[in-house]
Amino acid sequence: MGSQSEKWDRLAYAHNREREIASHAYLDLIACRNTENVKLALELKLGSPMVIEVPYILELIGDVQGKRVLDAGCGGGFYSLLLSERGAAVLGIDSSDDMIKIAKQKALKDRLDAEFLTGNLSDLKIQDEEFDLVLSTLVLMDVKELDRTIAQLVRAVRKGGAIILSVQHPILTAGSWERKEGEKLFRKLDHYFTERELETVWETHEKELVSFKYYHRSLQAYVQPFLERACVLTHLIEPRPHEVYKTLNLQEYEDAQRIPHFVILRFHKISLSDSCG
Repeated sequence: MGSQSEKWDRLAYAHNREREIASHAYLDLIACRNTENVKLALELKLGSPMVIEVPYILELIGDVQGKRVLDAGCGGGFYSLLLSERGAAVLGIDSSDDMIKIAKQKALKDRLDAEFLTGNLSDLKIQDEEFDLVLSTLVLMDVKELDRTIAQLVRAVRKGGAIILSVQHPILTAGSWERKEGEKLFRKLDHYFTERELETVWETHEKELVSFKYYHRSLQAYVQPFLERACVLTHLIEPRPHEVYKTLNLQEYEDAQRIPHFVILRFHKISLSDSCG
């Protein structure tokens, strides 16, 4: 079976390469650039819906020059390295040894001064209020100890700093498509408020099937723990795909115009005295 981190190790190189090519291709298409990444993404049919959030996340992050950033659940370092290029001092942490190895190799190749460590997000080995920004994209729905992990993210950011995260939208995890003769009629939702463990299966390049556990949780389950820790919700975004996403994945483009695939949240950490007026 293996732990979640061990399973990610088995998928690390293929998943990281495909996500990186697709994400850069998507950004290039939005900017009307016909690049090698665009050609590769089209040739290899790389159009994961995960890319839909990327331009929204980057716009929300804004200027990071001189800022200290924690990328919690950094994977192969996609966001970490982009932010390092833009002048941030970045620490990326992930539970997968192989993902961290990939991130370190890319940082060395591109001569970027980003630091990467293997670690457990529910038990971060860092100082309190060490970062100006904490970023955690498409991670918390995979975390079993959600409240403990959120406590660690809040602890890591300074007062006045920001936490930006994304998760699969609960609409996706609470239901499935009602179909008739293959046509998707509408999304069925049930037991929205019942937290539960789910399972998905990914295929490696060697055609090995690897199963992963993740969780359905309500939107409140993700938001409330931050509010209880002196954080203010400043942004809630349900990202829709750019028109150019049709080029990469027409079916997912059409689906994502009907229901949101992801939700992006930005919190501002305040002092308790501020919250009391």
